[in-house]
Order: sequence, then C-alpha cells, then structure tokens
Amino acid sequence: MAVKMAAQLTRAQREFNGLDRIERELLDQRRGVRYAVVSFHVKRVSDEIDEGVEIPTVQITHIEPVDGDDADRVREMLADRYKDRTGKSLDGDPTLFDVVPGDGDGQDDEQGTVPEPDADELMARRAERQAAGLPAFSDGGDPL
Repeated sequence: MAVKMAAQLTRAQREFNGLDRIERELLDQRRGVRYAVVSFHVKRVSDEIDEGVEIPTVQITHIEPVDGDDADRVREMLADRYKDRTGKSLDGDPTLFDVVPGDGDGQDDEQGTVPEPDADELMARRAERQAAGLPAFSDGGDPL
C-alpha cells in the first residue's frame, strides 16, 4: 500500500509551523539532516478503482524542529521504529552532515558546524600541496 503526503501548512496554521523559527539556519546551513517532531491527520482517501485499492493522503498539521539532546532522542526513536518496521538497522555513527547546524553565523561552535572553504582557500591549499610535492588529493580523498 502507498501513502501520500501533503505538507503545506496554510496561513491559518502558521503558528504550527515551527520551521519558521529556524528559517535563517535553513538558508545559512543548507546541508545536513535535521530532526523534527510532527503530527499529521488523514486528509483524504483516494479510491484507485482500476487497482482495487484505497490510497490515504496524510497532511502534516504541526511540525517542531528539535536539536541537541532532543535531536538525539528523535534520531534514536526513528532508528527504533525503522528497525521495528523493516527489521533493518540504521547503524553507523553520525557524520558531519547529521550534525544539527548552529546559529549559522559561520563561526565554529559547540555543535560542530564548520564553515565550508571558499574557492580562494581551496586553491591556496592545492598550491601548498603542489609546492610540497603532494598529490592534489588529500589522504581522505577530498580534492584540493
């Protein structure tokens, strides 16, 4: 069975869109997985007569992003529910892209965000490596 999703919150539901609180973060730190707590309801059920099935469409009715310890708990709950449903594990340590971004000011902070190097910095690193007789790629496989 398939379930469709409708996620748009209307103006009347604006107070239930907690993503507005992190709008600046989303613009400043576009990468990374973030976590949220959501509620939803069944918006409609479509009859697919040719296939003989009904397909529900759920609509997100409230979303609140979480970070820090709350994000860790949500990530664990997500992994547990996934394992219960599929029998598969979401093993692996969090990567840089799993870290919840900081305040987006471009500075290193206690949550582990690191600003991405600009083109000038990358070219300077590459020139340093070439001057040292090193290959253009670092040991980690990152091009420089």
